[in-house]
Amino acid sequence: MPNLNSGLLAVIALVAAALGYFASRSIVAESDAHRVEQPDRWADPVCTECGGLLTATLLRCRPESHRQSSRNGFVVLLTMTLFAIVSLSVDHWALIPAYLVFTAAMILLTLTDVDTLLLPNRILLPATGIGAVLLLGGALIAGEWSFFLRGAAAAVAYFAVMFILALIAGGALGFGDVKLALLIGLFTGYLGWGHLLIASIGAFVLGGVIAVLLLVLRKATRKDSIPFGPFMTSAGLIAVVFGDAIVRWYNG
Repeated sequence: MPNLNSGLLAVIALVAAALGYFASRSIVAESDAHRVEQPDRWADPVCTECGGLLTATLLRCRPESHRQSSRNGFVVLLTMTLFAIVSLSVDHWALIPAYLVFTAAMILLTLTDVDTLLLPNRILLPATGIGAVLLLGGALIAGEWSFFLRGAAAAVAYFAVMFILALIAGGALGFGDVKLALLIGLFTGYLGWGHLLIASIGAFVLGGVIAVLLLVLRKATRKDSIPFGPFMTSAGLIAVVFGDAIVRWYNG
């Protein structure tokens, strides 16, 4: 974020990391609820054995000290780290809330797709709606209305391309991936057309590389279903955080 001294940047990063902790609790709670096909749970993650509330680290439950998945701790650290990094990656403070919502959505959708091979509307639709409203508000405050229009155009373009590919692929790409393209297109396109290209092309590059590695290492076969959503979300976050540097590198 330009024109801010190091002390203020440190404060922004620390506040964002703290928000990331609370967001990680919501991410764990909702991903667990969706994995076991329960109603949405956006707060207070619970033990997978007894249903009791979890400790601050999310690694044990309070009533019986049942050990939880180590993934919980990883989600906490990852979310806090990404929130801090993303908060410093945007060009205007008014955009921070929107891009933190985007970051949380990318993490939650990744976990959900890995667990269930689904990108459910009950996560996608609120994330897209809330994210769009916050991004619009941030754009108006920052005086970047034209950037929002570019993001909207990019969202439609990415959605259209993925829709066509989903029809051609005949099931290899799900329509959850198509709807996810709308969200990623909006937030990466806001930053620039180059960022959209990084997110879209990067998803297929990551997917191809990981698929080959899984086949070579015999962790998967050609008949196994490999969710594409995590590659889209990863490429989207890469575009947001490193997009400017990648575009500058490409342009020489």
